[in-house]
Amino acid sequence: MSDKELTPDGGAPNETDDSIYGHTNTVFTIPELNDEAPREPLFIRVLSRIELTIGIVLFALIVFGVMYQVVGRYFPAMAWVGAGEIALMSMIALTFVMAGYLVGRKGHIVLEIFDGVLKGTRLFTALRVVSGLIMVATSMMLVYEAWVKIGAEWVRSSPALQMPYGVLYLFAFLGFLSAAIHSVWMIRYANRPERQLDISEMEG
Repeated sequence: MSDKELTPDGGAPNETDDSIYGHTNTVFTIPELNDEAPREPLFIRVLSRIELTIGIVLFALIVFGVMYQVVGRYFPAMAWVGAGEIALMSMIALTFVMAGYLVGRKGHIVLEIFDGVLKGTRLFTALRVVSGLIMVATSMMLVYEAWVKIGAEWVRSSPALQMPYGVLYLFAFLGFLSAAIHSVWMIRYANRPERQLDISEMEG
């Protein structure tokens, strides 16, 4: 086998190696890429597990709500308007509650305009510190807004489930507070590689 037939990491080629974009090493193909990332403290690991557990439950509720609506179309007697509301509310709550987990693992949307140019320099570390501070400030402002909305929206309830809308903002409060905590911790290690999102953490 010639050198051209090997992937950059020394593995055997597969059907995707003929792509015009070439081979890209990610944490999904090489989990060891996270080896140099700082180990998270126990508190953040526990927090992440709680977020994942809540996220899995909410995702299951989305699937239940959608599938129940499908069944209701074929069996009108089983139709329940609350199923759609469960799916909708769970989707909104899932978006909020996973914010901190994604921020802590570079799973959120970012514009890495200067990262490649500054990587390996002190300016890159400074860039990460500044971006971390902006993230903390933004998250704390959203935490405050969520706290205000919890009280303001608690008196309003959803039509089918009669669930206070303030519950949704409770998920937002927890999610953005977690995002601020993750960002503060990441600032301390701005000179170290960032932890990448590892899909294996979401399995089982």
